[in-house]
Amino acid sequence: MSERIRIRRLGVEDLGLIGAIDRSERIDVEYTVVDGQIVGRPVSMDAPAWDPVGTGPYSVAHHIEFCRPIVERGGDFFGAFNEDRVAGVAVVEGSFEPGRAWFAFLHVSRSYRRQGVAAALWERAVAIACQAGASSMYVSATPSGSAVGFYLSRGCVLADPVHPDLYDLEPDDIHLVYEL
Repeated sequence: MSERIRIRRLGVEDLGLIGAIDRSERIDVEYTVVDGQIVGRPVSMDAPAWDPVGTGPYSVAHHIEFCRPIVERGGDFFGAFNEDRVAGVAVVEGSFEPGRAWFAFLHVSRSYRRQGVAAALWERAVAIACQAGASSMYVSATPSGSAVGFYLSRGCVLADPVHPDLYDLEPDDIHLVYEL
């Protein structure tokens, strides 16, 4: 990670910083789970930036409202910054349930990808989960090649079984677990 990037803890009042993330991405591989295995298939799509004014599932408002209750009940919201510019944000709930943390949200702006920002945010989340006494961390990954590849490279494995509430929340995601 670049020496100019700093990770800092944020509060519920900072959730608007999610809107500073350029989520746009070229997606060439998409994953699904078939018979208990993660299976990729080639695709050709462009995921656009989040809608800054709407309220639909691909809007900034939707993502803020997804994160808000997690942070309000004690989850940690933190960001990676290049001076005052937001490079990435993450949310982890260290005490999601007994022995388990939930890595609920991770997004890195397009111009900061592949520079160690996601890894730094991940490492902070792991530290928070460990401090909370969790022995595992649940991850619900967007099914894109970059997201699933990142989590698999960290050592995550397919959740078996999936967490029913988190699956209902994000049924198209790839549900993973990381043993701490």
